[in-house]
Amino acid sequence: MHTLLVFDFETTGTDTVRDRPVQFACVRTDLDLEIVGNPTTLHCRPTPDHLPDPAACLLNGITPQFCQEVGLPELQFVDAVQRELAAPGTISFGYNSIAFDDEIVRFMLWRNLMDPYAREWKDGCRRWDLLHLVRATYALRPDALEWPLNEDGTVSFSLARMSAANGLLHQSAHDALSDVYATLSLARRIRERQPRLYAHCFSMIDKNLALAEMDVALHKPFIHVGRSSGLNTRPNTARAAGVRILLPLAQHPVNRNEVIAWDLAADPRQLLDIDAETLRRRLAPAGDDEQEVEPIPLACIAANQSPPVFQNLSVLSRERAAELEIDVAAALANVPTMLGVLETVDLARLLQAAFDHRAPDCDPEQALYAGFIGNADRRALDMLRAMDPGNLAAFEPEFGDPRLGALFLRYKARHYPQALSRREQDKWEEYRFDKLITGECGSRTVTSVRASVAELRQGLADPAAAALLDEVVAYTDSLAVEIDPFDSGTPAAAPAPESTAPPEAEPPPLPPVTPVPPQQPVQPDFFGGAGTAPAKRRATARRR
Repeated sequence: MHTLLVFDFETTGTDTVRDRPVQFACVRTDLDLEIVGNPTTLHCRPTPDHLPDPAACLLNGITPQFCQEVGLPELQFVDAVQRELAAPGTISFGYNSIAFDDEIVRFMLWRNLMDPYAREWKDGCRRWDLLHLVRATYALRPDALEWPLNEDGTVSFSLARMSAANGLLHQSAHDALSDVYATLSLARRIRERQPRLYAHCFSMIDKNLALAEMDVALHKPFIHVGRSSGLNTRPNTARAAGVRILLPLAQHPVNRNEVIAWDLAADPRQLLDIDAETLRRRLAPAGDDEQEVEPIPLACIAANQSPPVFQNLSVLSRERAAELEIDVAAALANVPTMLGVLETVDLARLLQAAFDHRAPDCDPEQALYAGFIGNADRRALDMLRAMDPGNLAAFEPEFGDPRLGALFLRYKARHYPQALSRREQDKWEEYRFDKLITGECGSRTVTSVRASVAELRQGLADPAAAALLDEVVAYTDSLAVEIDPFDSGTPAAAPAPESTAPPEAEPPPLPPVTPVPPQQPVQPDFFGGAGTAPAKRRATARRR
C-alpha cells in the first residue's frame, strides 16, 4: 500500500553538493492527502568540517550552536531520515524537492556510505515534486489559483507567496515543518480544483509512463512544462510559463533515464552542419565568454524525475496558447523538417560525442555522479555501516572505486574519531585545513564567512538578527582556532581609539637578546620520504 510523505529540509546554504541539512520535517498522508501519522521534526548536529552560509542562518533562524544543543549526531539523523523516506510504498514529495531536497538527500547518503538512490525506487518507493504540478497548473489551467507576481511582473512560484496569494496557512516560511504543511495545503487545493491535471502529473512518478508520453520510437511531439527560460523573459509568454512543444529525438547516450528532445519553436535545419564540439559549446554556453554562442534548442527531460509532460497537445487550449504567444501550427510544421534532418544526420554519433564529455570532479564527496558503485564495493560499504565501531580501526578495506578510500576515512573521522590512526588523523586535519582555510574545490572558508557576516551587518537594524550573526562568527572562530592556530584568515584588527590621557613614561630599554642556536633541519615527513617538503600547517590542530 502506498502512502505519501511530504517533506522539507532546511540547510546550511543553497549548494546541493556542498551544503548540509540542519533540519528535516515530514508528515505522512494517504493518497487522498489525509494525514495518517504524527509529524516529525529533526535537527542535525554539525560536523567539524563544514561552515554554514550566514545568509542561510538569517533566513531559517537556525545557528550551529542550536543544532549542537538539540540536534542528532549526523549518523542518527541520516538513519532517521532514511527510515521515513525509504519506508516501503513511500511516495515522497516536497516543493522543488527533486531539484533541491532530493539532491541534499543523495549527497548526505553518499557521504555516509549509504546507497544514494535505492530509496527512490526500492520496495515500491517513488518521488514526486509539487512544484512541477504548480508550474503545469499555471501554464495550462491558470484559473485554478491566484498567481503572485515578482517585481518584474513575472509570476512568482515562491511557496510563501503562493500560500499568501491563495489564503493558505503558512505560519513560518523556512521552518521545515511549516513549509511541509503549506506544501500539503497547496497540493490539496490543486487536487480539489483540477483533479484530472493533478492525476496526470502524479502518474508521472512511474518513469515508464513518462517515457510513453515522450515516445522516442514514434517521434511524436509533446508538451513539457519546465522552468522559466531566462532573466529577460517577458511576462505572460511561453518562456515565462516554461511551456515548450518538443519532439523526442533519442535517449540520452549517458543517462538512459533522459530523453533528448528538440524545441519545435526553432528551425531544425541548424543541426545539418553542426559538429560535436560546436554542439557541446551550444549546450552550455559560457555567460562570461566574450564570444557567446546561442544556446541550442535541445532539452534533456529526465523520465525518473516525474516530469510534467503531455503527449495530448489539446491540454493547451487555443486561448491559452494565444495568451502565451505559442504558435502551435508553426511548431507542428517543423515536425516533417526535423524528420528529414534525422534521415540526413548521424544523430546517435553526434549526441554521443557531444554529451559524453565530463570534467573531472574536484573532491570525492562531490563526485557522486562520476559513476555507480560496483556490487562488491556496495557490499563492503554495507558491511562497514553494520560493523561494531570498535573494529573499524583494524579494518582496512580494499575498494575498487578510488573515491571510497577518502569517503571511508572522513566517515570514521566525523563519527568514530577514536578509530583513526595517527596518519589518518593527519590526513583528516589536512583535509579540514584545505577545505575551510584555503577553500579547496570551492568550499566555504573561515574568511568568506567572516566577510559575508560583515556585509550582512551593514544596515542591519534587527538586534535578534545581529545576535544570530554573532553566533555564526563565534562558531566559525571556534573551528578556526582548531584548524588554523595562527588564524591566517583573520581580518586585520580595527585601530585602537586615540587616547586623550597624557603620554606614559618612556619604558626602560630592553635587555640584550641572547643568541639563539641554529635551527635543526625539519624532520622529514614520516609517510612521504626525506625529500618531502614540510606540511602547510606548522602546528598540529587540536581535535574535537
